[in-house]
Amino acid sequence: MSEKTYIYEYDQSELKELSDIELKALKKASRLNDKLLDLKILIDEIDYDWKEYIDFLEDEKISKVCEFRGGQCIDFDDELINAIVNTLKKSLNDTNKSINYNHKKIALNRVLDG
Repeated sequence: MSEKTYIYEYDQSELKELSDIELKALKKASRLNDKLLDLKILIDEIDYDWKEYIDFLEDEKISKVCEFRGGQCIDFDDELINAIVNTLKKSLNDTNKSINYNHKKIALNRVLDG
């Protein structure tokens, strides 16, 4: 069998040549790959929503960016600002912890010898 770099490069005839353990590993990797693709889509959506949120803050003259552009910011309740910032920080910290934990669990370009 020729060397494959990606899961999707295997066709049905090649899959039949795999041992049971290789097939199980390939299926698990394929499921993990699907989840990573879902994650990429979610990250892209969050990136879009984040830009939309920043645009909203600027349009409503809530963001300090307005001051740099010659606009004037409206007064904004400090307690609400802190609640928004702390919520976003906590979410980002939790996400970073998850990513770091999983990154330690996955050794890139590492395969099991059969």
